[in-house]
Amino acid sequence: MSAVTSSAPASTASTAAAPASSRLALTGVGFAVLFIAGLVFSGLAGSATYPSPFDADKVTEAYFADNGGVVLGMGILQLLSVVPLAAFVLEVTKRAGLARAAGLCAAASLAACALIGLAIPVLDAGGGTLHTLHELTFMAGGPAHVPFLGILVGVSALAFRGSAPRWTTALGLTSAGLALLSAATFVSESLTPLLPLGRFTAILWIVVTAVRAARLRK
Repeated sequence: MSAVTSSAPASTASTAAAPASSRLALTGVGFAVLFIAGLVFSGLAGSATYPSPFDADKVTEAYFADNGGVVLGMGILQLLSVVPLAAFVLEVTKRAGLARAAGLCAAASLAACALIGLAIPVLDAGGGTLHTLHELTFMAGGPAHVPFLGILVGVSALAFRGSAPRWTTALGLTSAGLALLSAATFVSESLTPLLPLGRFTAILWIVVTAVRAARLRK
């Protein structure tokens, strides 16, 4: 399987073979399933929608007071999703380079988001501590995690563009653009919608790449 390397010449990257590995397929799909399962669990089991750090303090406090178990469950699933994400990064990028560095940073920031989120119900945080931890989970799992994930996807999509369908390359580059723009959420609340757009287009590219890897192996 050809690897993504930031030092490879453009001509080499453009003709790199699409990855074909059972490990790539399992890790890519595994990450998507576990991460989305955490969101679905939170939505179905929670008494309300998981609050944004931009919501009123009373809304945030009421949610965490009523949904400690839900927050724990979502945090555990998100933390578990870090393992296949990191494995996917190592599998799709066989050498150190921009894609690998960004992918591992994406995994690390998602792990930080999950761990900080788990601390809220474990510590029974309230008041200022609750709001600080909630803000940190947003920053780690949003405008920190998503741009790194987008870089991983964008660089990988370019590396495999010689053998992958054009629409998957377009999807990867679009995701990277949205994900990078979402970093501006740090300074502007109005750009928050870019976070789910960048995140889920990146996850879609990862799943498509994983499924193609499984098919190419046959």
